Amino acid sequence: MKIYLDVFLVINLGMNFVVLMLESFFQRREIRLRRLLSAAAVGGVLSALFLVSGVHRCPWLSMPLYLLGSAFIIRLAFGKTTPGAFVRNMVIFYLSAFVLAGFLVQLQGALGKWGGGALLLAGSGAALALVYRLVPLGSRWRERAERYFPICLRYGGQSVRGNGLMDTGNQLTEPISHRPVAIGGRDLVRRLLKEDDMPVFRYIPYHSIGEEQGVLPAFQAECLEVREGGKWRRQEKPWIAICDSYVSADGEYELILHPDMLIKYE
Repeated sequence: MKIYLDVFLVINLGMNFVVLMLESFFQRREIRLRRLLSAAAVGGVLSALFLVSGVHRCPWLSMPLYLLGSAFIIRLAFGKTTPGAFVRNMVIFYLSAFVLAGFLVQLQGALGKWGGGALLLAGSGAALALVYRLVPLGSRWRERAERYFPICLRYGGQSVRGNGLMDTGNQLTEPISHRPVAIGGRDLVRRLLKEDDMPVFRYIPYHSIGEEQGVLPAFQAECLEVREGGKWRRQEKPWIAICDSYVSADGEYELILHPDMLIKYE
């Protein structure tokens, strides 16, 4: 098979750049374009030298040299790091290369004879653009999973289920006991409380953006259960303030949790 060295060099440079960019996306790194391009170019030159010298035909020699070359490329691309971070960079580098190679093999199989170097580079660019879009989306999903919790609120033999939002901005506490207070939407509370078994309400002062001060009626529920880490955690006698409007405009959650409610379980 005839191999054109200039084409081989360009393709390897492009692939190295895509892999380094993928690694940067996966680790949410700041993109330093010059460093990544320099490292990709060095990787392309090293690949060409391995090809010309015939090192790739000797597995016992090529594997250590490939590892050393990869280590040099990563050091050049991301700078000096701790040994643990360097090992992580190496692992993610090879995982990114493995994912990209699998994608390109499938693409080449689909394109058949049209799957030349130019189209493979274009496919690499498409994969890079796709990951660029998906990684922030995955971060938002992870952030949502870290902030939203299924909840179950109980009072007077009744119970209601819904979703709670852990909001660090909620610093509301009951002024006498100084216990944390969750804020529930009126619809959630209406489903929980019966007219013939209403609790004793206490008014709790609060401050918020757009309204300097005000008061919210609050009561002590029998218990609040929050599902966190696959387990239901229970807090006895939680204070629940009642908001006269929806706590979530889009209905994603019905209860705003106080941060301490996720760590101070009985």
